[in-house]
Amino acid sequence: MIKFFRKIRRNLLSEGKTGKYLKYAIGEIILVVIGILIALSINNWNQEKQQKKVLNNIYATIKADLQQDIKNIDKIVNSSQSIEKDYLAIINKTRKKEDFKNCKNCIYVNFGFPEIKLRKNGSELLQNYNQQNNTSSDSLSIKLNSLYIDLTNSISVNLKELTANTDSFLGNIKYTQPWLADLNFSDPTNYSDGFIEYALTDIGYRNTAKLHYEMYYKIYIPNLKEYRTKSLEIIALIDEKLFRK
Repeated sequence: MIKFFRKIRRNLLSEGKTGKYLKYAIGEIILVVIGILIALSINNWNQEKQQKKVLNNIYATIKADLQQDIKNIDKIVNSSQSIEKDYLAIINKTRKKEDFKNCKNCIYVNFGFPEIKLRKNGSELLQNYNQQNNTSSDSLSIKLNSLYIDLTNSISVNLKELTANTDSFLGNIKYTQPWLADLNFSDPTNYSDGFIEYALTDIGYRNTAKLHYEMYYKIYIPNLKEYRTKSLEIIALIDEKLFRK
């Protein structure tokens, strides 16, 4: 092809057709420029297509993370509902000795709580992608930042405070309460008289239940529910992006 164009140029020059030669040269330059622009456009299109594929895979990972988080949150919220009344019975002093006979959840008051580890694989992938490609955050990224930075940090603080409260309680009773060694966690309806007396009369047990209740049911659980609601909103936005034609 190059030899063909050279031959045309030589013929024009040999025939003394300088004007036509200049027009032809200019036209050839324009064709070359157009060819370069087309090549660049195709290259940019391929790059954008590849970036979109990578980004969609990241969004799919985030969606899977959030769906698993929602399942875990639902388990925690459902299990917590059945124990709440047992906390309130201790706090409000409405629990009686005979209530312990068939109380499966009494053993869980002050003895711990279901923790959650929120999944961040997709979020970290998106953060790395934005940094590497110097891309600006869109509305979805902003919502994700709000979820993973603000709300996740709040939940993490809740967990640390709950853990500290539980550890303090367990650290105290393991050196002072002989009934602890007799607790049968596999059969929580068989409580010793020592434990029942402690649960009904000890001020430290009641105060711990109050602190635990406020941190768990008034802060931690509402934060998890908010996380669940925002996760559903983000999943809807991700689906809109993934299935947009």
